[in-house]
Amino acid sequence: MGKKVLLPFVLFTTLMYAQSIDADLDGFDDKPLEVVASSSHTDDMAGFDDEPMVESSQNDVNESSGKISSDDITTDLDKHEENDESAVDTIISGFTGKLTEQVTYAYNGKKPHNNFTGLKSSLLLDYEHKFENNWRFKINAKAYYDAIYDIRDEIYSQDELDEQRSEIRLYDAYIEGSISEKIDIKLGRQVVVWGRSDTIRITDILNPLDNRRPAIVDIEDLRLPVTMAKLDFFIGDWRITPIAILEQFFSLNPAFGSTFNPLPNPNLEEKKYADVTYALSVGGEFTGWDVNFYAARVRDDVGYVNFSSRPTLVHDKVNMFGTALNVISGSWLLKTELAYLDGLKYTSTQNKLYSRTDALIGVEYNGIADTLISYDISLRHLNNYDKILLNEFNPLEKDTYQQAFRISTDFVNDTINANYLISLFGKKLSEGGFQRVWIKYDLADGINVNVGVVDYIGGSTLFDTVKDSDMIFADISYSF
Repeated sequence: MGKKVLLPFVLFTTLMYAQSIDADLDGFDDKPLEVVASSSHTDDMAGFDDEPMVESSQNDVNESSGKISSDDITTDLDKHEENDESAVDTIISGFTGKLTEQVTYAYNGKKPHNNFTGLKSSLLLDYEHKFENNWRFKINAKAYYDAIYDIRDEIYSQDELDEQRSEIRLYDAYIEGSISEKIDIKLGRQVVVWGRSDTIRITDILNPLDNRRPAIVDIEDLRLPVTMAKLDFFIGDWRITPIAILEQFFSLNPAFGSTFNPLPNPNLEEKKYADVTYALSVGGEFTGWDVNFYAARVRDDVGYVNFSSRPTLVHDKVNMFGTALNVISGSWLLKTELAYLDGLKYTSTQNKLYSRTDALIGVEYNGIADTLISYDISLRHLNNYDKILLNEFNPLEKDTYQQAFRISTDFVNDTINANYLISLFGKKLSEGGFQRVWIKYDLADGINVNVGVVDYIGGSTLFDTVKDSDMIFADISYSF
């Protein structure tokens, strides 16, 4: 099996075939909102009730003298100071954050993407506030700076310097709560996860990905929040979730001339959109199984190049209808996903619309203590296939297979977490992919270390382009 690499520029043209970098979908927003009253918050807000400033007859204005006692004034000021301090403490207590320093080393790369290829410092700041009516406000942002571009005396493309040396980005920014006993609302920048697979995206189409450094981090760090208005209606065991997508932007891909996109910049103009798109999820949870049905009218994340005037990357609207099913039996979990997409356009055949059927089946086993094993296989089938699609930058076959195997286990009272993931394309696992081994270690309270190796596997023209970009990575983070 030859070595190969996952080329983000390829993901740019084939995201609909291979958006499977890594995953951990648990904990995202495709669940009913759980609201928990906070007694500590109530205590913090004590003293803000409408109370008379005068608490006894001794604090009243002396009718005979027309004066207020100096002791009363001092007591009153002390109360105001305590209230102010309580309010400040309440605000400050909502702030958390994480500082991370990461270094990457490419042992097979060519200049300038060889040896030490990354020295990235990042800061994540998060603020969350729960109101007394059980509504919640959350906002977070991340900034990073990769010093390797200034330390190494190498020539990098201007695109790489502009897009990957530094960034400040707003991520989550939403407010959520209950309108009534059976209706929840969430408004703002958020992540909505559809589907069941932890490694391969089939129905999970609502959020774009940050593909600039593929295969190095899990999917929870790849999804980019999008501004949405989401309602949850609860009817018995069912949840009906209409969604209005108010912000249109698309997956971030590696800069031209970077490690995973060695091509020169074609100077494509990307069309901007300010319209509203829509989605709907209907799901039910039952004993031992759950099911979801999906429908969406969204813009195609990959898009195609229109050459009618100036070369422009266009993202037309497509329709998606899908379903996902989970069945639990003892230590086994069976998961399936099915999606049908129509209205697809490709660069080589812009006057023709295509449809595609994507299917996935997977299993998870947790019968071994502190260990999770999973295997997923997917097939993407172009229903009205035309051989002209072989002229795409990444030639499109009628059927595209992808398989992923993952194992994760904990040691030493859950302070060490060891993981292995391999994702390969092709019916015979011979068309490229990647494998990654990494270990997470809780070094101390709030301090975590993460060390791993990514091996990109060749086997096709696409993945052979970057098969020598294997790398070692290590990062240390401090959460506060």
